[in-house]
Order: sequence, then structure tokens, then C-alpha cells
Amino acid sequence: MRERMLFLSAQNQTAEDLEGEMRTGSILEILLGKFDIDLLTYGSANQTVSIKERTALTVHNINEDYTTWRPMLRPLHKLRNFSNLSHIDKDMKNTILELCRSNNYKHVFISHVLLGKCIDMVRNLLPEASVITDTYSFANGSGGSAGETGKLSRNNPYNKLNAAWDRRNKRRLMNKTGLLLATSEWDALAFKSLSFADARKVHVVPHFIKMNEYETFAEPVTKENLIVLHWNMNMRLGIDAARVFFKKTYPMIKEQVPDIKSYIISSEVHPEVMTLIKEDESVIVTGPVNSSAEYIRRSKAVLVPILEGCEVSRNILESWALKTPVVTSSIMCEKLNCEHNRNILLANTSVEIVGSVLNLLKNPELGAIIADRAHETLLKNYEMNHVKSKILSLV
Repeated sequence: MRERMLFLSAQNQTAEDLEGEMRTGSILEILLGKFDIDLLTYGSANQTVSIKERTALTVHNINEDYTTWRPMLRPLHKLRNFSNLSHIDKDMKNTILELCRSNNYKHVFISHVLLGKCIDMVRNLLPEASVITDTYSFANGSGGSAGETGKLSRNNPYNKLNAAWDRRNKRRLMNKTGLLLATSEWDALAFKSLSFADARKVHVVPHFIKMNEYETFAEPVTKENLIVLHWNMNMRLGIDAARVFFKKTYPMIKEQVPDIKSYIISSEVHPEVMTLIKEDESVIVTGPVNSSAEYIRRSKAVLVPILEGCEVSRNILESWALKTPVVTSSIMCEKLNCEHNRNILLANTSVEIVGSVLNLLKNPELGAIIADRAHETLLKNYEMNHVKSKILSLV
């Protein structure tokens, strides 16, 4: 008889957490291979799980039900991120109590958006249970984005206070959890450095994708003078990056390759950016799409957000799966096993971006070599079957 696990998840309200939700859904699918799971989810229960695995899954969905004053009862430092979810433990409390009292769970998984009061509640109800936590966004720090590294940001007292809160919260999380999943060696070291006693609990589970989702795109295709742009225009840094690109960088690329076309993969385009591209017929905004794979596989380069402080690892992995070379900044590759001019092109300035993109547009042979190496890296490190064995060996 298979062991039963409690899996706590939630749909985050912010668009930039789509990658985190997909990661949580994939981890759920992996764990269903070993456990029967009670999934307690808040806001949505649309995790993509195969029909076969759904027989082992029981979903308990809690709909959002809160008023605007409830988050204000929280300490100020908890309003930095996900303030719309700061009431969540109150709404989930009764169901968590009922499930924990009805089942003597030995394993409980808590997704990254619920690493607040939920873990305290579970530890009190199930003191002997092994609590598994995923630190997908928690590891990035809540006090500011990765791109905010200037002098003003470092000396800002509020950012210093937020950083102190982050360190304290990370130490407390490590103390309460039995297994902490970090997204990269860099994040794992950041956690381990805070508590030597709890360092053994930290293990790296990188971002990963399912290659079978891309099998329909396996047929060879002729690459076009096309680039695909991934920008999150819900963030100021993403808006600024796109604005600088189309105002300064793209005209230089277009001057060298007049027949170039650019596809913006984004659900919405900020008005500041739209003003720059509305007269340019070479720039096409896809709007919401179920999959950007068809655009990516036909393009000669994918440009992932430059200096944007949000998670974009999945965009890079998708491009690797479709054998399309990626141009991105070194900041965005701290969490991936990549090397400049081997399986990726790194560009941190407008001049470097222009040079890298033109290199791929004018030298398809180079793009093919980089794409093949990237595809090999993906299969060895970031494919679901590779990650699955590691996760199941840890729980």
C-alpha cells in the first residue's frame, strides 16, 4: 500500500510566477509516481496531471475569500511580496486541520508561495512528519530584484531591512523543514551559509521541462531571419529593458539585416514599448499564446530578458529543447549550466547584444553548433526524467 502525502499549493496572482506554478505542477506529477497525494490548493486546481496519475490524486480546492483589510493585519515585512496571499493560512486552516487529523502524514510538501504560517501549522499538527519545501522564489530574496545592484539600492535602509528579514526567514525555514529544494547550486550555497547545522537538508533540484511536450516539433525546420523576444512587462525592469532594446539596439540589428522579423512573446505590451514599435511592421506581438514553440523553432535566436530580475530559466530551457540558440545576460544564467560561446551567447550591453544576434543571423552554422550543445546540456541536466530520479531518491 502506497504512503499518503499532503501537498499544499496555491495559484499566485502575479503573472511573473507562471514559471513557479509550472515547476510546482511538475514536482506534483513526479511525486505521484511514489505517493497517493491529497492536494490542498488555493485559488485553482488546474494542475496538469496525466489521467493515469490522477487516480492517485485527491484534490481539495479552497476558493479565494478575503477582504481588503485582512492583509493589513500582517507585519509590514510580509507585505513585500504576495500581499494578496498573506491571509491564505487563515482561509486554509480548517481544511489543513481536518486533513492532518484524519491522516497521519509522514511527508508534507509545501510550495514556494506558502512558506509562511502554513509550515508552522503543519509542524504543530504533525511534529513527526518530514516537511519538504521548494524555495523557487524565496531563494531569490524579496527585498528587490536581481537587477537592482546600484549604489542607491545597496544603501537604501529599507532594502537593508528587507535583506535582514530574508536572512532571518531563511534560517527559520531551514530549521523547520526536513528537505529544502533549491533551484541552483548558487541558491543552495546561500542557504547553507546561514546555518551549518541545517545545511545537510538543502539539495538542488534545478528548473526542468518535459521533453515529450516538444516531440511534435522534432521535425527539422528551416531557420528564418527571425528572433523571438521574451519579456515580462509586468515589471519595471522588463519594461525598461524592452524600451532600451527597441529604441537603441534593434535599429542597429535591423540596419545589418533589413529583412529581420521580431516576435514579442508576451500577453501584453506596455504602452511605452508599444509607442516605439507600432510603426514597425517587422515587430509582431503574438499576444497570449498556448505555446511559443512554433515561433522559437523557426527563429535563429531567442533573446531572453536582459537585466530583468525575474525567473526566466524555463524560456531558456524551451529554446534549448527546440534547438534554437539563446542570447541572454550573464545574470540570467547564474542558475544554469551554461558557457558563453559553447551552449549560449552572453551579452550584457547593447553593443554585445547586437554583436551576438548578428552573429547568429549571419552564421547559421554557429547557431546550429550552439543549439546542439545546448540540447545535450538540457538532456543531461534539466529533463524531467533526470530530475525525477533525484527527487524520488530524496523523499
